[in-house]
Amino acid sequence: MSGGHFNDCGYSYYNVSQFADELEQEIENNFINDDWGYHHGYPDEVIECLKSYIPQMNKMAEIMRACDYLYSGDHGPDSFMEKVKEIEERYKDTP
Repeated sequence: MSGGHFNDCGYSYYNVSQFADELEQEIENNFINDDWGYHHGYPDEVIECLKSYIPQMNKMAEIMRACDYLYSGDHGPDSFMEKVKEIEERYKDTP
């Protein structure tokens, strides 16, 4: 089945992951002018705060995907719990 149980097969977890990827790109381009000569230039404090949320967003996207797979029948309870433990371990240093 490969997911699709929640949000009318909208794969919401993908949107969260995509948001994190786009935010990371925006952070990298903080002081780089765009095609119109504009850049955000947010202070370091703001950039560091934003950076700290990216791993949390990625973790949540992975957990959301595991939940979607569980309710779609792609994971059973045991494999779901294994997947969640794997995700938790990978992100154990994420606040």
